[in-house]
Amino acid sequence: MPRAAAAYEALSTLSDPLRIPASERSYARQFAQMYDYRLAALRRRVYHQAESYLQDRDVTYVKRILDIPPKRTCLIIGTFYCHMPLKPDVLQDIARDLSLPPPPPRSSYVDLAQDQRFLEDQSGRVRLVGACMEPTSSWARQCLTGVVAGVIGTETPDGDFEVSQVFFPGVPPPLAPLGDVLKGDIVLASGLYAGNAQDPSHDASLELLLEWLTGELSDASDRERTSRISSLVLAGNLVPHEAWAQVAPHRPGAGPHNAAATTTSTPGTAPNPVAALDPWLEQVCAVLDAVVVLPGVDDPSGATLPQQPWLAPLLPRASQWPSLHCVTNPAWFGLHQRRFLATSGQTIDDALKYLAPEAQAEHDAPLRMATTSLQWSHVAPTAPDTLWCYPFKATDPFVLRAAPDVYIVGHQPAFATETIQGTPKWRAPHSHRSAFRRRTTSTYHTCPVHSDVCDDAASRGA
Repeated sequence: MPRAAAAYEALSTLSDPLRIPASERSYARQFAQMYDYRLAALRRRVYHQAESYLQDRDVTYVKRILDIPPKRTCLIIGTFYCHMPLKPDVLQDIARDLSLPPPPPRSSYVDLAQDQRFLEDQSGRVRLVGACMEPTSSWARQCLTGVVAGVIGTETPDGDFEVSQVFFPGVPPPLAPLGDVLKGDIVLASGLYAGNAQDPSHDASLELLLEWLTGELSDASDRERTSRISSLVLAGNLVPHEAWAQVAPHRPGAGPHNAAATTTSTPGTAPNPVAALDPWLEQVCAVLDAVVVLPGVDDPSGATLPQQPWLAPLLPRASQWPSLHCVTNPAWFGLHQRRFLATSGQTIDDALKYLAPEAQAEHDAPLRMATTSLQWSHVAPTAPDTLWCYPFKATDPFVLRAAPDVYIVGHQPAFATETIQGTPKWRAPHSHRSAFRRRTTSTYHTCPVHSDVCDDAASRGA
């Protein structure tokens, strides 16, 4: 059955800064260079957003926080820092008794009684106060550590800065079109978790997805629609972490530092989950024009952003096909003559931890955070503070150089879409929880595809 062309493009200008050669993967540098570059790159954009507000008002633009004049309304531009005692603290981790297990990760860093927000640049830092900075305000929800913004306000007698208005860099302008848009459908999925023997519905779901992609589930009337599927985007978490992670069994009588680290599989997982994924991917690559694979938090690609592409030796059979494209996380790539920016969800998951639990529980919280990240002009502002990343030298590859045509966030509880200034955002669901697949067309139309394989899967939202 002939397939629509995907016209995959690597978009080297945008994607190459996210690829880190092994020789350059060093942690000897300080992260200050990233913050300096981020502020320098986004300062002008912030000022442009505030410029129209300043025209008819008596507001002074102050270039250095240290030079804030007393008793004058002014605009200052800098980087937010959230002082939150519940955030992870590397110094506390170093001082912790290593004979005790680490505390479980927190789902929220918010402590309404102790949290404070600051704005800083190379000259200094000022504490932000006022109704805009109250933890429950809509502005405060967007003012995360690492976000570059401009604030308008007045210095208080105590030396704080009372904020009345906040400006973000905004969505950057798009680049010139790649060409005439090609017709065809794109399938999004994440959280496949191949080789998870604890849940037999996984293998059945993968088999159904394969048969649907290859057209084996389609009757004569559906084959024409199936033939329009040109490509598949897998937004991370293809195998369970427990199945490949290093496990250190504790020998009786051995101290906490004498345990031998060996690669073992935990009960309920396949001995080699990648061995189950590779032949499945090979069959998909054989029928589709492009298969784009991002690593996720549970995949064997390291925990530091940007996660580097899956290694070809891990997928020896699928890697033989030119249709397989293993990319970074986050990743830029082109399909159907449109530019895609995709992540596997860690950036949004970490940003949501800066919200109170009741705000996180709102059904559209992940989508609104993804929308806000476009307004920040930054994919991962909380890196490196609470999200691991490489200490780049005099650059920050997470700054948006241009607006994507499509922005994808994977591994989310449910599927949702929104369009902002012409840029659709799609949240690909965590397939294990929802058993959903989404087919998207070159016209940005989205169509949910269900693959209920058992009552348990159906009860999780399918």
